[in-house]
Amino acid sequence: MKFFVKLLIAAVVLAVLLPFTILKGKDGRPLMSLDQLKAPDLSMPNMPEASSVGKREDIVYQWRDAKGELHFSSSPPPEGIEYTSKGYDPNTNLIQSIEVKHEEPETAVIAEPQIKNPSDIGNPYSPDKIQKLMDDAHNVQKLLNDRMKQQEAMIGQ
Repeated sequence: MKFFVKLLIAAVVLAVLLPFTILKGKDGRPLMSLDQLKAPDLSMPNMPEASSVGKREDIVYQWRDAKGELHFSSSPPPEGIEYTSKGYDPNTNLIQSIEVKHEEPETAVIAEPQIKNPSDIGNPYSPDKIQKLMDDAHNVQKLLNDRMKQQEAMIGQ
């Protein structure tokens, strides 16, 4: 076994040295030289300017092509195709807030607040609504997974 390992190491060393010594090209020079060996470039790639990062188009175009397929894009369709465009505010809050109803005191006298600790107020979200939200999220995930399977089947993967 030791002989085999030594033989294997010798073969690897010989294979590494062959292009630099014995193996020659058509011009008679060795296939490789030490000048051709270079360290990999480890410099950072050029990064985009900070002002261009995070910019989004705020108009979405919708149209149907000649085959009747529906398209959405951030750029308008080719000339002669009817389309609709919808704008949106990228800073819009997408989660609808819950309105907490406050009862007015019966007397006109302004009393000191009875709630000293903010955690005593309670949670405005009901467990049923949270469960419905989670179920809806799972249904959306299932729908997206099904669509991905359909697309993969269409392209033959």
